[in-house]
Amino acid sequence: MGKPRLLVHDGSMETMIAPGFLVAAPQLKDPNFEGTVVLMIEHQDDEGSFGIVINRRASVDLSIVLRELGLASPTDLASHPKVLFGGPVATERGLIVHTDEWTGEATTRVGEGVAVTASIDLLAAISAGRGPRSYRFCLGYAGWGPGQLVSEIKAGAWITVPFFADLLFEVPLEDRWRAALAHLGIDPNKLVPAFGDA
Repeated sequence: MGKPRLLVHDGSMETMIAPGFLVAAPQLKDPNFEGTVVLMIEHQDDEGSFGIVINRRASVDLSIVLRELGLASPTDLASHPKVLFGGPVATERGLIVHTDEWTGEATTRVGEGVAVTASIDLLAAISAGRGPRSYRFCLGYAGWGPGQLVSEIKAGAWITVPFFADLLFEVPLEDRWRAALAHLGIDPNKLVPAFGDA
């Protein structure tokens, strides 16, 4: 994984894209990304960008994923988090965002206390009750070609937010969009276009 790059806005403010979060602006109406928060894992202006949507549930259950992989479901499966839609690219591919006390050969550290792993070994550990303290299993990911993401940010489609681990494991899915904006001191209500007469 390459060294993260900084995106410069207006020649004055520098914002780290990865690690960090992208928050979909209200005007972003792409059905894959409307209302989403994306955990950015890698960004290179000349190579492209990679992230995982962290606030949208997938239609599949964890027990189904484990069964298809030949792994036993944990007996307390109801207490395990729901599977997430990680993005529209390679939706058959599983990635696990988790606390970093568990690591393996396919683990990438994202930010303080957080890692991402694409390995059946981690799912096996989870099914055996030896997995990380907190995790989210995600199907698919979000990807951008060289220069594409910077262009979208400059066009106002995304708001960049610095990385903070609490958003991933402490904030409920339905509150993550607002919580990410609040982390910047932005009132989400002021971003939503008004409709009707004032």
